[in-house]
Amino acid sequence: MASEHRDRVDSILDFVRDAGGDVAAKEVHIRLRRLAHHLDTEARRRLAPQGMEFWELPLLSSLVRSEGPLSVGVLQDLAQVTPGAITHRIAKLEENGVVRRAFDTRDRRQVNVELTDAGRARFQQLVEAVGAVERELFADVDPDLMTRLARDLRLFMLATEGPDPAPARRGEG
Repeated sequence: MASEHRDRVDSILDFVRDAGGDVAAKEVHIRLRRLAHHLDTEARRRLAPQGMEFWELPLLSSLVRSEGPLSVGVLQDLAQVTPGAITHRIAKLEENGVVRRAFDTRDRRQVNVELTDAGRARFQQLVEAVGAVERELFADVDPDLMTRLARDLRLFMLATEGPDPAPARRGEG
């Protein structure tokens, strides 16, 4: 059974324990960071040959769900990136014909982003490509473990971040 083996984090935690530190929070933090880094790296590596980037999926998903334009500020908040990063990402998607930017008719200082037909097709391609990557990465993980982990991580996120405020942020931002 895999739980009988030590993972790479166990050695780090041994030193923390030996130094008299509390390991419970560190154990979760380090494992989540390592796992996220591993999954992001593998997803990037496997999507790159198809000309895709993982960050496109949540951004395009937000636009698909909104059923209309979203402000750059709302997209930045949803993507949890810096203003420079969201500007770069939107510019790249616009350059590829996936989104279109336009000034808000009520406030010309506000820039809205809208999905194009090509963007909807791109979203569908990303869903399929990311799904294939996830199936490959998680092929050896017990399905019951996946279900429990997904449920527990949802509870963990609710405890640390609170509920999703997104419904109140649709449209303007």
